[in-house]
Amino acid sequence: MNRAEQWSGWTAAACWLASWFLPVVPDYAGWQAFRAAISGPFRASFPVAGDDAIAQVLSALSNVAFVALFWNWWRGRRLRASLFTKLSIICLVLNLYWLVQMLRAGEYRGLQAGYYVWLAAFALLVAVGILSVVSARRTSRTPTGGTPA
Repeated sequence: MNRAEQWSGWTAAACWLASWFLPVVPDYAGWQAFRAAISGPFRASFPVAGDDAIAQVLSALSNVAFVALFWNWWRGRRLRASLFTKLSIICLVLNLYWLVQMLRAGEYRGLQAGYYVWLAAFALLVAVGILSVVSARRTSRTPTGGTPA
């Protein structure tokens, strides 16, 4: 594991943790936004329905994926680097849902620092995966025992 990968991984974790306490939208810290997104389809009053419900619950569950991916990276990569990268990209793209929704509603100022720090955590996780893939390819082409690459 190289320095850039280590820096990206630990910075991703710091961003993710900070985002739970930073404001995501007015009057909602990250943990409150998570609770609202995960419970949206199941609320008795004003439940979220349809495609929005699926996107919101999956976005909230991406936090579970973040913990699993980070744990996997920290423990020494039990997943293949390419699979780690793909799962990280899926989470990042899924979490862009909130930005797209705000832009569509014309509320581009509605998202606050916590959202962007949270998104940066997933982007940094993608960087960890890419750096790992590059590193794995570099080492797999290194000649060993006098044989050509």
